[in-house]
Amino acid sequence: MNPGEKNGPPPPEGSTPPLSGELSIQVSVSDPDQTERKSSRIPVDFSAGLRQRGGAAPVSVQILDLSTHGFRIDSLLDLSVGTDVWLRLPGLEPCHAKVAWTEGYLAGCAFERPLHPAVLDMIVSRIKG
Repeated sequence: MNPGEKNGPPPPEGSTPPLSGELSIQVSVSDPDQTERKSSRIPVDFSAGLRQRGGAAPVSVQILDLSTHGFRIDSLLDLSVGTDVWLRLPGLEPCHAKVAWTEGYLAGCAFERPLHPAVLDMIVSRIKG
């Protein structure tokens, strides 16, 4: 189609002509950390067992926050990014996760299979209840 050419018959009198052009959107995020989150974190404070690959005995760690996709811990363990770990949450079988980041004694881990939101709610209600 050449510029200035009409596309089809003119619209009926009194009707709105079709729109043409480009649409642009601007998204603003006030918390840059949230842009990488798959789900919102729930602040918690409870102890749980964490085991590393290799059959090591579980070690008690402090869970600082929890979401359907992961958790943050405070621990004296020397964890490396990419390490496989299993977290024992109240009422569940151990959950497989990978260490995503570490900073001193803190570590963030991502579940290999996200928790169902109802399971997360159950865990949080047991801890806070």
